[in-house]
Amino acid sequence: MSYINEALQKVQKEKESPYAPYGDIVSSEGKTPDHGRKRFSVIGLAIVFFYAAGMIVFLYWPEMNMKPRAATVIQGPIVATVQPLQNDAMEVKEEKQNVLIPAGGKKQEASPKPSPSDSGILYAQALQKQNKGKLEEAKALYKKVIKADPRHVSALNNLGVIFMNQKMYKQAFGSFNEALHIRRNYVDAHYNLACLYAQKNDTKQSLLYLKNAIDINPEAKQWAVQDDDLKALVDLPEFNQLVQIRDK
Repeated sequence: MSYINEALQKVQKEKESPYAPYGDIVSSEGKTPDHGRKRFSVIGLAIVFFYAAGMIVFLYWPEMNMKPRAATVIQGPIVATVQPLQNDAMEVKEEKQNVLIPAGGKKQEASPKPSPSDSGILYAQALQKQNKGKLEEAKALYKKVIKADPRHVSALNNLGVIFMNQKMYKQAFGSFNEALHIRRNYVDAHYNLACLYAQKNDTKQSLLYLKNAIDINPEAKQWAVQDDDLKALVDLPEFNQLVQIRDK
């Protein structure tokens, strides 16, 4: 019960204190009560509140007065007006795929055989080339003539002359003999064989074919006298005899 008595005594002392009438102004310890401090805190809060409200109005007031902007309309995806190159490339690729290429190389077919009616034209062309000294071109044309007409003795003879001038003696013999096989009394082939054998220094065979040519055509003696291909026979008595006898 002692602590109750102490509390009552404390209350009694406060009532008897000289500062009791001024309790609302001065505390029991002689200190000023904190009512002013509380009032100051309330005023400070009010100032902060109004300052914040003013800042909010200041910051957002221009936007509140502005008129709302029209919303930007977003269109759909833009379609290109130019045809994409990819389609063209695909079409070209498809076209290439449709081209059929043979798996293996095919031999070129032989050119059509010239007809006998073409041999005359070809022969004239070959003779013209030969007279101009274009022997290779002439030789090719003569071969075409013979292909068109294997019995064309003039083409065979002239081809033999080209072979002889090119020192292709074996081929020359073949052409002249083929012409004689077709026509035995063909004077040009006989005379040319005489020249060919003379170049080969076979005077015996040269005189034989020269005699045959003169027998077929006496004018061959004039050819022989003026022909340098027969120089190997000029000093031979047999040659002079052939020419003189033919003169009588």
